[in-house]
Amino acid sequence: MDYLRWAKLHQKVRYEMTVSGVPSVRHDEWAADQATVSLDVEGPYGNPTLIKLLADRYGVGPERILPVPGASSGNFIALGAAAQRGGTVMLENPIYEPIERVASFLALTVLPLERTPVDGFDVSVSAVESGLGNGANVVVLTNLHNPSGRLLPQDAVTQLAELCARYDATLIIDEVYLDSTYLNCGAPLWTAAQLADNVITVNSLTKVYGFSGLRAGWLFLPEGLMERAQAVMDLLSVDNAAPAASLAVHALQQIERWEERFRGYYREGRPIFEAWLAEEPMVTAHDNYGAIFECLRLPVGVHAGRFNDRLVAEYDTQVVPGTFFDMDDHIRLSTTLPAPDLKEALVRVSACLRDVA
Repeated sequence: MDYLRWAKLHQKVRYEMTVSGVPSVRHDEWAADQATVSLDVEGPYGNPTLIKLLADRYGVGPERILPVPGASSGNFIALGAAAQRGGTVMLENPIYEPIERVASFLALTVLPLERTPVDGFDVSVSAVESGLGNGANVVVLTNLHNPSGRLLPQDAVTQLAELCARYDATLIIDEVYLDSTYLNCGAPLWTAAQLADNVITVNSLTKVYGFSGLRAGWLFLPEGLMERAQAVMDLLSVDNAAPAASLAVHALQQIERWEERFRGYYREGRPIFEAWLAEEPMVTAHDNYGAIFECLRLPVGVHAGRFNDRLVAEYDTQVVPGTFFDMDDHIRLSTTLPAPDLKEALVRVSACLRDVA
């Protein structure tokens, strides 16, 4: 997977704007100690205390919750549970590459669901219906959309779920960024799993809450797919790591702290970005729904990969080229750098834009 290898192995520079979540919570930020960590696996398919905390927070029955080792493995398990090997699925495009690679690994025929900048990365209901009519029994989306940050509101998700139900299809939604809208835009806390019984949602404590190293994720599933999802998980890891599960419980018991931490990054970074954008005519931004990353269209003729190469070589600054999402004319950048660094990084982006133009 080109994107993940690049994300892990690329040369780091002074101004890294490549992450899409908040920086990891440091050990000294929370009162976790040896007594917090358990080495005992609890529950056959997930720590019962963790499941209850998730059920209480998101309003989903515990019988529909499957803790998994992070959202990436969650996407694999979700697609493995919902799709028949060799079947047909509909995947949004642009798409987070690991989801696409899961479909390839499972030998699935992929029908693209185009989400274009011209339409604000919206989802076309008629396009979804066309894909379902052509044999897709699974539709896969991200909400907020990765990489654009576009929100699919509840009424739109309900409409899509009802459409999928008419074709006996499953709707899978990666919601790893969705809580951003609740935290920063005054929206209610929700999940598509509350809206229909043919929906699988994927989430984790990583992007919004800062616990990337825990690999603590979860699926909300229709009850009819739970056993199949458990079987896929048995192939991958048998059990979730007990220390990660116990620390995830500890993190959820203090969730208000991590919510406020995320809000702090948004409150600091967003005004800096908006002020820069108002003075930078060479890029076009898309609507922000509380995310701490931005997706920008480059000037006509500027290639995202070559732009980033020059940004690295001459400005000691780095963004995510949209080439990893089949968007050669876009970049994605983080707004979580400390305020002085974010201001300087954006100045360097502007300077590089003028060079390449």
